[in-house]
Amino acid sequence: MLAAIVLRPLVAGAQPEPQPSLMPSATAAPELSPTPLPSPTPTPVPAGLIPANVALTVTGTPVADAAFLEKQIRAALTREIRPSLRPGAAIRYGTFVPWPLQPLPAGIITAVNVNVTIVGNGDGETVNGWTTVALNNDATAPPFAPSFLFYSDDPEHVQSEGLLFAGTVDAARPARLYYYHDQIGLPRGMDVVLSATAPSRVHVVYSGSGPDLDVMSVGHAISRDMLTYEPRNEGIVVDLLPGKPFVLRHSLALQGELVAGVADITVLMGAPVRVAVIASLAGSDPFVYLYGLRLPGDGHNRHGVFSLTDYGATTLQYVAGGPEVATSYGGRNPTPRNVDPNDPGRDYGDYGVVHRITFLLSNPTTDQHTVYLYERALGGPVRSTFVVDGNLKELGCIRLPSARYLIAPYLLPPGSSGASTLVTMTDGGSNYPLEVGVTETYPTPVAPQQSAPDGCFPKSTPTPSPSASPAPAESATPFASPSPLPSPTPSGNQSPS
Repeated sequence: MLAAIVLRPLVAGAQPEPQPSLMPSATAAPELSPTPLPSPTPTPVPAGLIPANVALTVTGTPVADAAFLEKQIRAALTREIRPSLRPGAAIRYGTFVPWPLQPLPAGIITAVNVNVTIVGNGDGETVNGWTTVALNNDATAPPFAPSFLFYSDDPEHVQSEGLLFAGTVDAARPARLYYYHDQIGLPRGMDVVLSATAPSRVHVVYSGSGPDLDVMSVGHAISRDMLTYEPRNEGIVVDLLPGKPFVLRHSLALQGELVAGVADITVLMGAPVRVAVIASLAGSDPFVYLYGLRLPGDGHNRHGVFSLTDYGATTLQYVAGGPEVATSYGGRNPTPRNVDPNDPGRDYGDYGVVHRITFLLSNPTTDQHTVYLYERALGGPVRSTFVVDGNLKELGCIRLPSARYLIAPYLLPPGSSGASTLVTMTDGGSNYPLEVGVTETYPTPVAPQQSAPDGCFPKSTPTPSPSASPAPAESATPFASPSPLPSPTPSGNQSPS
């Protein structure tokens, strides 16, 4: 059934019914626009976070030196602050209170307040504040000698990201890490990382240098500092927790810059510790490479785990009026033994090895004799640091095998005997082998300037003007130096009364 449709007839002349208008009436009141709300003031983002307190446990026997403490305070604060930094931010350390720092005896606790500024670089606001570093010199961490050497120099020139070296240390296997890498290409972080799968406490004595383009200075600095810290047992104690890797040292290296370091590591209690050297792009997370595969080497095989047991100790005997005695180190034979006979890695140069050379000196004659400890370059340009009977001595760069250079002189009274101990570590960036010995012929007293004709990096000298006055020649008199000659350490056999 269809619905009815109602039709309205259109009457001629009739007007259509008006329809409601969709347009607003001209007389309608205008609508009011809401007043805009003020924009909220953005909260400034700090360039980084300054901790209120940082705990630092150090070691040092009988005391931790003031300069060492300052370096470790800065390192501890940087470890704490660096993860919070905004891109481009930089840390600056200001006033230390108290200042100057005083040596900290073993077993003593103290506190140091440090003013810190984190400078923003457009992505964060500069912040300034004070933090308190609680210092504890742990007397329960005794000196130790590493049994193994972890050598990380392969590849030497790092061109990609990844694991450069990894080794494991436990309570029965203290080890020394020696790493030496420079950067090729994009800026990269170089990190030395300690980690454990269960709680562990470790004692670390370490030195680091770089990044720097001057490879000889970097290599020299880490050897010199390690020879300073090791006899004093100056280090840090770190508590490791699972899932929380500890960055012992971080460096950001640019194109061509070298990063190097030495670290003696032992486990005081707890689980074994993984020691890793990692390269990662600047600003990225190095821990993603912690358990990855090691980067391919460069073919020079400067890597491996080497035994330090019974290696590096030498004794020589010299009798006044008799033949000279000498030994050399850092060559190709002998070298430290790689603990893996199937690994082609080798340590030509003895990098990371501490050599202890004892000279037994005697004078059976009725005359006084003066003898000299000397060094002689056999492999090319080389710098050295020696600790002679407890006294640290840095020598300049030498190159010519025809010249001997003075390390230390000794007076041997008639009928006397004694011992002199020389401790040294080869410098990364230097060339070996190096000869050291005893002679009664006066050696060259000081190393030449690097640019001198007999220096490490000679430069051509322009022809002097005819009117120029020649410089006075240096005296060749053996006893020109006013410093007194030390007597050798007594060995119990003294000259008769």
